[in-house]
Amino acid sequence: MTTKEEIWQKWTDRYIDIEGPIPLFETDEALTVEYKNYGKDDRRILKRSEEMETLVREEGRKVINDWSTSDDTYDGLIYLMYWLEDGNVTPLYVGKAGKYGRDGEGLSANLRGLRGTSTGKFARWGDGHYYHIGNLSAIIFDHDKNQKQKYEKWANRLFEEGRQLRQPTYFWAKAWRKDDVGLYHDFEVPLEQLEYQIIGLISDLYPETLLNDEGA
Repeated sequence: MTTKEEIWQKWTDRYIDIEGPIPLFETDEALTVEYKNYGKDDRRILKRSEEMETLVREEGRKVINDWSTSDDTYDGLIYLMYWLEDGNVTPLYVGKAGKYGRDGEGLSANLRGLRGTSTGKFARWGDGHYYHIGNLSAIIFDHDKNQKQKYEKWANRLFEEGRQLRQPTYFWAKAWRKDDVGLYHDFEVPLEQLEYQIIGLISDLYPETLLNDEGA
């Protein structure tokens, strides 16, 4: 009988390159995350790595082009924030950025900005209010607004003190094709079902590290 650990290992081996992991943040040698100033109030924001931004734009533009041409090859982006421990992927957060907006036809606002230079939404990893990096930065830099309790948990999990990471933190994203396979039996699964599958499995395997709240 295949164990849950083996299922996760097989799937990550298939899709995630742990030989060349992409750092989520731009850091110095001591793992202190660099920052930039952003927005009308010039607030401090944690800085994503150039490799991470390149990956998101490259994968995101696959989905954008798919929407533009109506090829319907891709469902959207799947992404994972993770640690590497003993050569294994320890997931911290999994999520998605679907291709369509709320009307089910227009391109999602979370992806739209990837066509240009905007980093406000950035496939949900943007600098703006109510996006992952913006919200996490609000906790780290004690911004007056936007300090969601959820991101206090993120800050405590990721950071030792101040802007110093507990350990190298990596990011993976993939434009999810309709013929890509999920965790079970090599069956093709749509993006929404994939996210559901992954959260269900890793909630059991990694309850102490996973930052997803009730499937969110």
